Amino acid sequence: MELRAYDASRSPMGIVESYEYLRWTRRYSQCGDFEAKAIASPANAALLRVGHILWKTDDEEAAFVEHVERAAEGQEHIYARGRFATSALGRRIVWGDEGLDGDASEIAGQLIARHMLAPADPDRKIEGFAYGSPPLGYATEVQVSYGNLLAVVEGLCAEAGAGIKTAWDKAARSFTVSLYRGAESQAAFSREYENIVAQRYVEGELDHVSAALVGGDGEGARRFLVAVGGGSGIGRREAFVDGKGVSREGAKGSYAAALASLGLQHLAERAKARAFDAEINPHGNLEYRRDYDLGQVVRVSAPEWGVGMEARIAEVEETYDRDGRSLRITFGRGPLTLGQKLREGG
Repeated sequence: MELRAYDASRSPMGIVESYEYLRWTRRYSQCGDFEAKAIASPANAALLRVGHILWKTDDEEAAFVEHVERAAEGQEHIYARGRFATSALGRRIVWGDEGLDGDASEIAGQLIARHMLAPADPDRKIEGFAYGSPPLGYATEVQVSYGNLLAVVEGLCAEAGAGIKTAWDKAARSFTVSLYRGAESQAAFSREYENIVAQRYVEGELDHVSAALVGGDGEGARRFLVAVGGGSGIGRREAFVDGKGVSREGAKGSYAAALASLGLQHLAERAKARAFDAEINPHGNLEYRRDYDLGQVVRVSAPEWGVGMEARIAEVEETYDRDGRSLRITFGRGPLTLGQKLREGG
């Protein structure tokens, strides 16, 4: 594996050498990120600059360098951080009111086309990006006004149970955004099979919501309301979702359906936490990317804890250092991060 750098015009610059640490985190329904620590040689200083692109040669995706620090701790080092190219969507908003219905992949493609690939204002266009994605088989309706484009598309992914990725074509110097659904895998993980070195199981409902009341236009008793989800008794957990940003005039189909979609996205993001975090044995019986990969549904179990489940690989953290490569995988859905809570308003 090589870590290659490209400048802001996407021209190849060279290979990052003598890096002491690289964390490359792939995520299924959200944008991935990276962090690197390298010796501050003149060559590395030229490669690790804000605005440059890093591509790990065994990966489909590339990342933008968004933050660089230099520090002298005996030896001088460069610290670089950034996000995968999918983060380009976060540089745009939905400029106005959009009401769309249909397959979630088609809706995402229309939003990306109108506000990033071929917007009415040429200054808003981001060159060298395309969208290509098959239907997901999940129909929904979305009405959004002035929302961050990346957050809107990630919300669609959460609702549809889909992944998002942006493939890098080094020859064409271009990116292609796509949504996809992870396949079923026969892979099974357990310390019993000696393919897990360490594990942590999380189960909780601190952030869980099972029923949402979405409030649309109007005030008081005249406010338009839509309920989604369910449950009963003490197990029912309710939340109010403010849908005043959903415009009745902007909804392409049913206004109620557009509000319901907003509520379903909230429920998907507030599902019960049930996840394994595991450090994978590199010498185990399963090979990364051949037997299992990000987004696939696998079997994971801890018989000694009485726990077993079918779970999607939601995150893969690849770490490279002097000891080689290590893998840490999140199976299933973990608790909300602080960033997710802040984005959702708590």
